[in-house]
Order: sequence, then structure tokens, then C-alpha cells
Amino acid sequence: MFNFLYTIFILFFPFYLFSSGQPQISHLILALLFAFILFKMPSQFLNSIRENRRVMIFMIYIIYINFIWLILTEKTSFFIYTLFYLFNVLLFYSTYLLYENSLISDRVIRRAIFFTLLLQFIFLLKSGLSFNTRNMLFFNNPNQLGYFAIAIINIYFILGVNQKEGNRGNLEVIQNILVYIFAFILILFSSSKASIFSYMIILIYIFYIELIKRVNSLKILISGVLAISLTALLIANFNTVANMAENTALFNRTENIGTESDDSLAGRGYDRIVEYPKYLLFGAGEGDFNRFALSHHKGELHSTVANILFSYGIVGFIIFISFFLNSKFYIKRVLFYMFPILLYGLSHNGIRSPLFWIALAISFEYSKREGEKSPVY
Repeated sequence: MFNFLYTIFILFFPFYLFSSGQPQISHLILALLFAFILFKMPSQFLNSIRENRRVMIFMIYIIYINFIWLILTEKTSFFIYTLFYLFNVLLFYSTYLLYENSLISDRVIRRAIFFTLLLQFIFLLKSGLSFNTRNMLFFNNPNQLGYFAIAIINIYFILGVNQKEGNRGNLEVIQNILVYIFAFILILFSSSKASIFSYMIILIYIFYIELIKRVNSLKILISGVLAISLTALLIANFNTVANMAENTALFNRTENIGTESDDSLAGRGYDRIVEYPKYLLFGAGEGDFNRFALSHHKGELHSTVANILFSYGIVGFIIFISFFLNSKFYIKRVLFYMFPILLYGLSHNGIRSPLFWIALAISFEYSKREGEKSPVY
């Protein structure tokens, strides 16, 4: 049942039928998942909370700060943002519980990720593959497509790191290659600069684990043949590739780095940290962004890390950072797993995405489970 619900959630996640900030079909599937867990395993759920108290402390602090600002400003937006956190913290604990009790199969979830990326790739092909505009498929903006691709392959990578090498057959190796190809193509057509940088980190991880940690003569031979073949293909079609690249939205955005309105720290909303230092200790809460008229960027702060710092102050930021400082979960492994998503989060706010909390939950669980053993992808 849990494998089925998680699979359906992953397949439906890329389909936004309603505006951003509204519940989507995937949220309703997760709500059903929560109901099953709370009804069938209430005691195990409470054990997951006890084992991960810091996440609950963070949630309580969010409720406290947003409730104060709700009373002071009488703006319901603080309540709405709090509900997002409640939903995602519930998802965190549910995912942690399911993986801790082996109620979700890594192989099933990885296959679901493969099929959801394949499905989006097919829709991308049917859309006409326009290189001149940023594609968003069924999301509400291109950055959501880019974040989806990064977050979903980050989860795929975490699950793969903890998969035993002997369990991988030829079909799974092909699936791995296709997953990263499909994700790269989605990122390419979303023209998300942040997603490109995060994707490069994941490729470095794969290169390190596959070629350096477990190098052998066959891998060297295959990698050499592929590298030579790809280089020869690019050289033979250099002019064609160059002309195609120069006409893509991603090339234009990359070429104009530093000149676009959202390339600066102020354009992302970081300047409000300096303009409104009075909020730094306890936080300004999330909501009623019209209060920050001096900020260059209007609306919410476009950064996961900076948003936590400004919205929930140094106190909330320390609680959030403590997720990664908990020695019980081996800091270097949790940061290793989460770094691509956190890197993306320097210029985009992905804290409300369910995929962020799923990645965090399985990072915690696998870090605890594997201890200080060397990762195997």
C-alpha cells in the first residue's frame, strides 16, 4: 500500500492543476498516506518524532513566530505558510518512519522516479522542444520544473548510494543513465541556472563514487570509449552544436549572468536582512511581505537558507542548522546527501516543496543506518 501511494505521488507531482500555493493532486495523495500511517502506526509515528526532536522543535518555533505576527498584523498569510510547514513536517516524519521500518522499497521508488522523468520527457517532446523559450511543462513557472528535476534526482541518488552494488543488473544501470539524461534535458529546457550548478554537483558525486571509490579496468575502458566518442561527435558537429547553443534560452541567460534583475543578492531579497535588522534575532515570520518596502525584491525571499534566517531569526536558523549538526546522524553524510538541494536553495526558496523534506528524511535515516561506512552508489 505504501509503495503504491508513494509511486502515485511521484507520478502526479509534476502536474500542477492549480496556482502555486494551492494544494495539488500530489498533496491529496500524501494526505491519504498520512491517514494510513496515523491510523495503523500511531505509536511508531510518535517514536519517529522522539527520535527527531529537532524537527518538531523547529515546527513549534515556526508556529510560535507566525502566530505572534498573525495577531500583530491580522494577516492570514502567516497561517497559510504555517500550514505548509505542518504538512511537510508530517511528510518528513512519515517518510522517516516508512524507511526506518522498510515499508518502502528503494527499487520501487527509484523506478517510479524513472517513469515520472520519462513521462515528462515525452511531454517535452510533444511540446515541440522550443530552444528559444523557457519550458515549464505542467508547472506554473520554469524554476519549478528545474527544482523538480534537481530534487527528484537528488532523492534518486540518495537511494542509489545505499543500494548494494551486487543488486544492480544491466537494466538498472541503463535506468540510472536514462534518469540522469532525462533530468538534464528537463533542466536544459527549463533554463534554470541554479539547477545546472546543482546538477553538476550530482555528476561530481557520481564520478567520485563510481570511478574513484570503486575504479576498475572495465570502468576505465568504458569511460574512455564514451569520452572519446562524445568528443569526436562534438568536434564533427561543432558548428551545428554552437549554433544551437547560441539560440537557447539557457545560453542567453548564462551569457547575461550579472545583468538580469534577479542575479544580485538584492534581486533575490537578501537586502532585507540588512534593511530590517530588527527581525534578525527572533524573525519576521512568513507572510505580509508588503512590510518590506525598502527591499529591492517584492514578495517572499528567494532563498531557502536566507528565508529561514530572516523569517525565523537567528534562533530559528540555529534550530534549522542543527538538523545537519546532529552527530547522531553523521553530519558529513547528511550534508553530502543534501548539498545539491541546499546549493539550489541559495538562490531559490524550496523549503515548502515536499521533495525537500523527503530528501531530508531519507538522508537522516540512511545516515543513521549506514553510520561511517563508505557510500556505495
